Amino acid sequence: MPEVNRLEPAGHWRAYQRQCLEVFAGRTVPRLVHGGEASGSGETPRCWFLLWRRQGGKSSTLAEVSILEMLRGPRRRVTYASASLLLGRELIYKEAAVLQAVLPRLQAASSTAKVQLEAADSKTGRSLPRRLSSEDFTSLFQAQRLEFRLWHDRHHCARTQVIAPNPATARGWTGTVLLDEFGFIRGLQELWEAVEPIVSTDPSFRLLGATTPPFDDAHFSYTLTEPPPGTEFPVRPAGNWYRSTSGKLVHRVDVFDAAEAGVRLYDLDTGRELTPQEHRAQAIDADAWRRNYGIIHLRGGTAAADLRAIESSQARGQDVARFFHVETDGDWHQVLDWTGAALTQGEVGLGWDLATTERERSNPSALAVLEKLAGEWILRTLTIWKLCDPVLARTRVRLLIERIGRRGLRPRRLCVDGSNERYFAADVRREFGDLLPVESVAGGDTLHPPGENPIPAKVHLGHRLLCILHGNQLTLPPEPYVRADFRRVRHDRGSFIAETGPGGEHADTFDATKLALYALEGRGGFSPETPTAVRVGRVQFRPRSWNTDRPL
Repeated sequence: MPEVNRLEPAGHWRAYQRQCLEVFAGRTVPRLVHGGEASGSGETPRCWFLLWRRQGGKSSTLAEVSILEMLRGPRRRVTYASASLLLGRELIYKEAAVLQAVLPRLQAASSTAKVQLEAADSKTGRSLPRRLSSEDFTSLFQAQRLEFRLWHDRHHCARTQVIAPNPATARGWTGTVLLDEFGFIRGLQELWEAVEPIVSTDPSFRLLGATTPPFDDAHFSYTLTEPPPGTEFPVRPAGNWYRSTSGKLVHRVDVFDAAEAGVRLYDLDTGRELTPQEHRAQAIDADAWRRNYGIIHLRGGTAAADLRAIESSQARGQDVARFFHVETDGDWHQVLDWTGAALTQGEVGLGWDLATTERERSNPSALAVLEKLAGEWILRTLTIWKLCDPVLARTRVRLLIERIGRRGLRPRRLCVDGSNERYFAADVRREFGDLLPVESVAGGDTLHPPGENPIPAKVHLGHRLLCILHGNQLTLPPEPYVRADFRRVRHDRGSFIAETGPGGEHADTFDATKLALYALEGRGGFSPETPTAVRVGRVQFRPRSWNTDRPL
């Protein structure tokens, strides 16, 4: 690997940029803010993220990283995926201008390293003139035809392709991947699932992303970069390294670190230089300042289920609630053994969100076993699977009901989602009628609560589950899958919608749990422990009484 100072004079970089480039070049090992080396073995990390303040030089640093990568050999390939290409014309112009400004400096530095850098049109294969107009450069950037080539000799070059981060085409990428502003990529989790195997299959490939904390704490970039609770970051011009709650390596540079490294702030009216504290005092939107300059992960956004409430409910479920992903009969026997041992003497309700296909993007089935104790609901067992064999699915559920019966317990009801699988739900009702009452519940059905306007069952059940979750009365299994799936549910014009995950996940565990809750309470109305209203931010969740005269 060429030395960093062969690419650019030392005075050009700020301290935190130099830190990034030297780590990428293998000249420096990251030291974590809470102690120890990032890798533990002195090796250069292969996957990490830059969490830097706005206007901190992320795009230009990634451009220089791409040159370092191309210097490693004549056939190196870099995919530079820019979220600006997804966000609108203003950001396209901005990032294109950054890359165009960096290009002459990189060309001069590459010449010093005795290699030749050129920009090219990937469609025509022709190299671009050094004095290309800003409009033409931006047009190529926007059309995803911009390519950088680093010629090691007359016949061999390394390439960097600039494209939009599209999950649909990401499986065809190869080489080192650079993600610019990945906190603004919709479907980031799906993109991650496509890109991660690329980097995993070749030890020479790297993955490096840059962003600021997202507005929405349900965004996957929040999960990737969130620091452990209580982590303190001293002011350092070279920034701070830490491992996120998901175990990913992050290089953090906030406004105070950047100021120590020489990045200045100026008054919007007078142009007077401001300290970070003065700049913060002038901020109109305090939360936006904290995200964009303070690099603080704020809780909030569009998800219906509050993240703090989920974390609290999962902390309580450490030893009393379990999540299972069933693929074999042996897995199902584990479900039976755990459920039989975990249940106490409370009332039990079962909720089954149906799916009867097993394609890669098919929704999984989800089955919830919810136990009600005094003032508390414990999701003892939450299970998902993909099956196209309805007989096997019904056999497994029958075994579970019978295992619960051996404990001397009889589930109050089994509620089955009949929205898309009405015939299968009807078969379940007929087959299990000897064991317990079975109800088919369709989300599109309309309820008529006394004294209130008609309301869809989907909305009513969702509000009810959110009430006990935000009232700190629900205990959930402590699995990342459950947290992510519950967070897929979003408010949408008085109702709920859910995003689809890379494996077909569609808030199925949330739906199964709300069906299990209805199985416990349903037509009998709400128990005395039910909170009358819970407010989360500007949203108030108020449970409604069931209309006992009108069946679902």
